[in-house]
Amino acid sequence: MKNKKILIVVAHPDDIEFRYAGSVAKWIHDQNEVEYCIATSGEKGFNSNGKEILSCEKRQEIRESEQISAAEVVGVKRIHFLKFPDGELENNAFLRKEIVKLIRIFKPQIVVSGDPSMNSYDSFPGYHSDHLAIAAAVFESLYPACGNENFFPELISEEKLMPFTPKLAMFGNSQNADTWTDIEDFFEIKMKALACHKSQIEDIQEIIPRIMERSKEYGKQAGLNFAESFRTLELP
Repeated sequence: MKNKKILIVVAHPDDIEFRYAGSVAKWIHDQNEVEYCIATSGEKGFNSNGKEILSCEKRQEIRESEQISAAEVVGVKRIHFLKFPDGELENNAFLRKEIVKLIRIFKPQIVVSGDPSMNSYDSFPGYHSDHLAIAAAVFESLYPACGNENFFPELISEEKLMPFTPKLAMFGNSQNADTWTDIEDFFEIKMKALACHKSQIEDIQEIIPRIMERSKEYGKQAGLNFAESFRTLELP
């Protein structure tokens, strides 16, 4: 995959680093253009470790700064922070409009997000309500909203953003994966990017074995040593 525009849409700072940063590093290495959309600033997930009490605005600032640093590690130059309240994300018209707007502005061939079909509820962090909401919102923004002039017509009349439909959706870490990214050469970069989220991770060395084991499990499905997995769906 080369010379593609790829938009990645997630709920919180660090979601991309845990899930897709190896793929992002490879995609950029292969001359693709990647932008991030972060729906919330993760302010309620800020961990001060009991040291101090910070305002909501300061927690937002810190987590966004960490995300910017992590993006720089893999070569992403543009991040869109939507600033919806952390922990309160809803799949509604307000969220879908922002996603549709970004798609019409950036015109990505590929949109990456969580898989709305995953429903095993075998992990509390994995099935955080914000993760469920953003996955569903992205799916519904992709079809039919972003390519249909009758959805959010004010984007046309007020901002001159004409309908646009990406070619492919990639739903990450799916239980029904059909596509894998070989991240063996990019695993260290993924860990370096993840380590930027210092408010979430005190010692990156403690979680490397867990991330490594997960990457190996994904890789087994495709005969790779380290991988990130996706379920793909073409847009009509």
